[in-house]
Amino acid sequence: MAPDINRTRKYLKDFDFKNLFIDELGWDHCGNTHEVSIDSNNFNLNAVAEKRGMVAFVCSPLSNGNIPDYAVRRKIERQIAKSVHEHIIIYNDKLKTTQIWQWVKREAGKPTACREHAYHIKQPGDSLIQKILNLVVTLDEEESITIVDITGKAKTAFDVEKVTKKFYDRFKNEHDSF
Repeated sequence: MAPDINRTRKYLKDFDFKNLFIDELGWDHCGNTHEVSIDSNNFNLNAVAEKRGMVAFVCSPLSNGNIPDYAVRRKIERQIAKSVHEHIIIYNDKLKTTQIWQWVKREAGKPTACREHAYHIKQPGDSLIQKILNLVVTLDEEESITIVDITGKAKTAFDVEKVTKKFYDRFKNEHDSF
């Protein structure tokens, strides 16, 4: 069954990540938790779903209710990567108005590249939904899908570098032709 965009949008607005991943994206249940300590702050990362070793985590906000800044988010990500190499981390504030989705691109011989997408509940969320729908695992894929396939889906979802390069290469060709 294809994911329902309206239901996906509602799950995003409700911060209902577990049902988003399991009901809409076809991921599996996962109940792992990890605690990470960064700069005297403790963060709980609750796994809401997993697929073939890639885990989707939701990270608790700072004690003041805010989402940690980029530098702290990168430290959190590096700590969790020691336990779960492939993952997505969703950061949200205590008031549940803002989310930051984080995925890190890992390629042998290259530095890691952090990709983030911010979402606010007053936004329609179309660009994030478009990314999230790349993470869908269909029933036809279920038996044969691997961690490499799931990582490829995350790369398609969050790595805009390839799309941007393709756009500019085509733009340059069109410009030269003109």
